[in-house]
Amino acid sequence: MHLNMGIPSRMASAVQRMFGGLNVPRQRVVDAVLADDQRLPLADSNGAMTGPGAISVAALQAARECYSVCSSLHDEHAIKARIDAICSRRGVKPPVAATVGGYIARAADHAWWRRALRKELMRRFEHTSIQLGLTYVRADPYVSRETCLAQAAQNEANKKALAAVTATNENGDVYSLAELAELGMGNKTLRRGELMLRIRGFEEVADKMRHVGMFWTITCPSKYHSVGGTNAKYAEFGSPTPRAAQAYLVKVWSAIRSALHRRGIQPYGFRIAEPHTDGCPHWHMLLFVAPEHQETMEAVINAYAMREDRDEPGAIKNRVKLVRIEAGKGTAAGYIIKYVCKSIDGAGVGDHKAFEDGRTYVIVPDMFDKKEFTASQRVTYWAQVHGIRQFQQIGGVPVGVWREFRRLSEESVRNAPEPIREAYQAAQKVESENPAIAQRADFARFIWAMGGPTVGRGATIRLATREEGVEGRYEQVEAHRPVGVYLAAQPHAVYESTRYRWTIDRAGVALAVPRTGVNKCTRPAKAPAPYQPQNKNFVPAFYVGRNFDPATGAQCAKVDQVALYQRHKKRPAGAPSAHLLHLQRKYKKDHQ
Repeated sequence: MHLNMGIPSRMASAVQRMFGGLNVPRQRVVDAVLADDQRLPLADSNGAMTGPGAISVAALQAARECYSVCSSLHDEHAIKARIDAICSRRGVKPPVAATVGGYIARAADHAWWRRALRKELMRRFEHTSIQLGLTYVRADPYVSRETCLAQAAQNEANKKALAAVTATNENGDVYSLAELAELGMGNKTLRRGELMLRIRGFEEVADKMRHVGMFWTITCPSKYHSVGGTNAKYAEFGSPTPRAAQAYLVKVWSAIRSALHRRGIQPYGFRIAEPHTDGCPHWHMLLFVAPEHQETMEAVINAYAMREDRDEPGAIKNRVKLVRIEAGKGTAAGYIIKYVCKSIDGAGVGDHKAFEDGRTYVIVPDMFDKKEFTASQRVTYWAQVHGIRQFQQIGGVPVGVWREFRRLSEESVRNAPEPIREAYQAAQKVESENPAIAQRADFARFIWAMGGPTVGRGATIRLATREEGVEGRYEQVEAHRPVGVYLAAQPHAVYESTRYRWTIDRAGVALAVPRTGVNKCTRPAKAPAPYQPQNKNFVPAFYVGRNFDPATGAQCAKVDQVALYQRHKKRPAGAPSAHLLHLQRKYKKDHQ
């Protein structure tokens, strides 16, 4: 096994040692990695995971290539086609922008490419680890150890970057962005507390309405599970990623929700996406519904969750599980609290247990590179790397309105209608040693003020927004910013929230590269020189076929962007066809 061709040494040695080259599916995975010379290699020449330095070099080269395209072409459709091809070759999605200028600004920006390439590399690395069986309960549960180290380092770098930037409001208050982030849902303690507050609110409302609670667990078919790289169905199905499995679950729930809506059934509650130890997600859902709809809802969920591959072995036993929450046998919040804590910070959970292959395993903390990683940290990294939303409210009232009431002052709602004042009081938390003064936020009270748990878009109170021009890093866009709340029956009376205007001070923060001024209407006086490496031995394999040969350092053949555009541009009305132009040039030469 050649360790200097883009395959991590741990992956290569595992395949060689454990399978001796006789395991065909795993060998195919390794061969595919070695043959992929268009994207960033998974490892450097030493067999270690590709690091930030190589990603930054690749990002700079990609940004310069896009810059060259923009400076050579003048038609926005031709520019977009070429940039889309550059993105496709590197395995990243093209920029998403509201304007052509924003699209080009992103494509020519080193920082945009660095983020996109890092995301693509991390997901591909983890997918390869899943295929080879290195992400599994008997190896590294949920995510590989390399991903743990890389994501932990990235999180720490993000914290340092936020701490280095200060924000000043109009009152002269100065905070770092890290301090401001700790006041929001980025704070794990606050995030867990708000989730449990809302879950408890749903339960109190359900008790008052005499609704029944159900705890569902829905799992993907077996072809989405690697099972440590031993599942033949997984390889035959194309080795789907955790994101593909999540998309399957989203599709199943979309069909269930539509079927329930057609029957007039409106459940409300929460769902939690949690990984199996091989990275494949499954869902836990706590749902409340009217008792007369319980059996119909159970039939609908079972039918749609079992619609695909329902006849495979173990499907009936493992695909869908239901626990009916009975009064006197524990609270609804008690069924879900451990899953919330396991997926955030592990507070109060005790042993982190996982059920795999018919057995229950205790996932213990691991130590890598003198850093300890708990099971909950691994779950968090899994969600961050794959971009999977862990928690989602189902039904109920908009949480955005709830959070906006936390920004309102008592003075602003003093003369407001009763529903506004009631919702404001429900959203406030008062801390005091005096029990007569102390008050906890009450989500159940807030739900009643909004019109009940099944009110949906017909809520009594709505979020007020104002359209503003926002000057972003790449373009100016029109955005709808929250400014307060209003009563649906009185849409012109807005009760404004307290908001500050912040001035960001980036002094001392070094930017990777300056933003370019390239657009479809500008052409530099002189095209930028192609990037040349200072150390040819350091250049990884992703430069093959780009600007130069990493083995010799010789300049590779360039694509004539102008000629390419001239051949494919749209012909003006009345102009001769390309074939006619060819004949004219041909016979002109013959006469000469």
